[in-house]
Amino acid sequence: MAKRLPKLPPLLQSKIYKTGQTRSANDDVIFQNRANRNGTVLIPFESIHLFDISVLTSQKFESGFIVVLSPEDYYTNPDALIVMKAKKLKLGVNAILLYETRAQWDKFNPYKNKLSVAEKRATPIDGHFVARILSSGSKDEEKIVLGFNTSSCKGAGIRVAEYASLFTIKSCHLQLEYLFWLCYDSKEVALNAGMTESEIEHRITAITTACNNQKLANTDRLYKTRIINNANNTICPLCLKKLSAGAFLINFFESSEKSADIDKDISQINLFYINQLKTGEFNHSPYNLAWGHQNCNMICKETGVIETIKWMKEVVVSTIIFNKDSSN
Repeated sequence: MAKRLPKLPPLLQSKIYKTGQTRSANDDVIFQNRANRNGTVLIPFESIHLFDISVLTSQKFESGFIVVLSPEDYYTNPDALIVMKAKKLKLGVNAILLYETRAQWDKFNPYKNKLSVAEKRATPIDGHFVARILSSGSKDEEKIVLGFNTSSCKGAGIRVAEYASLFTIKSCHLQLEYLFWLCYDSKEVALNAGMTESEIEHRITAITTACNNQKLANTDRLYKTRIINNANNTICPLCLKKLSAGAFLINFFESSEKSADIDKDISQINLFYINQLKTGEFNHSPYNLAWGHQNCNMICKETGVIETIKWMKEVVVSTIIFNKDSSN
């Protein structure tokens, strides 16, 4: 039995672990809140062309998938039924209808069409529809929330763009910890956080070895994707400044009194995507994830670093031209 590794500081361990979960979702949508990335995926019908039949009939999605259609597509679009047959999709088995508007509910009322509420993520899902219709403010038009809305089964699944297999999740965890140890002050910070020197060395050796064995420690590739600099220190992929390991241990929920003691030069750390998450691509993967400043991440949002840099370049060029014209 392999010897258990020394524990990481809790805040760091939590930050790495949470990268294997999806983003938050409220009760007004059908997505799960902070679910594991290898959970049941929801594929919008309008994006089904991005997935080959071999993907849908294989074990690509470890917890299965559900295709989500609008009532309009199902009842009024003849092509939709042709596509469903070609992709081996069947309502109530691996596909559901999503009612989002009052007009849909009135025109294609599921109960009049003898449909049942879907409550099960595993195939066959044994249900035909889900409703997430907001209240209009009128007494006669209250909110309609049906399907996957119990405490034991909240949300039908995750956004397909956020999916990753369990193996990929673990590989990302490994590489993200490796990047922590590449921070210029990681040993000092870990020591101050309660780890001993021997524990730190043991952990670094084990993680580095595992990353080398899984081809996750290619520093040339990490450098070319703006994740580390030429000194092999972890950097923010947007501003390219070195990251302090201390930023990983800032508690977002610290009281204002404790926050006053935090070094103001240290920004909180967020997970970055070099190339944005897209439906039809599986971009939650090693070498596409990075650590970076929270403020820089607010600029990128969901666009990804590469697309953000292209946009910033356009802004700079436009500004130069504007300033040149205005000075004439």
